[in-house]
Amino acid sequence: MKKIGLLVIVATLALSGCALSENACEDITLASEQAQQCQVLQRKITNAKGKPLIRTELERRYQKDCIDMRYYRDDKQPAICANKKAIDGKSK
Repeated sequence: MKKIGLLVIVATLALSGCALSENACEDITLASEQAQQCQVLQRKITNAKGKPLIRTELERRYQKDCIDMRYYRDDKQPAICANKKAIDGKSK
């Protein structure tokens, strides 16, 4: 019984450690995919001129997925890995 409890505690700590470790660098492909998805959403918004309900939902998704996410990402991480050292050097 004590071994099972110890195993559960160790597994919980290991999973917590993995969940809390952040990748300091932004995945470049992920950022470009998000930018492409935002462009697609923008086109859909433009094409939904006569459909106010659909357009409102698309605008809400654009706000949530593109504007708010970008604000959070830019606030938390000033650069992509490729130019992080150059930006860190300029900020010091």
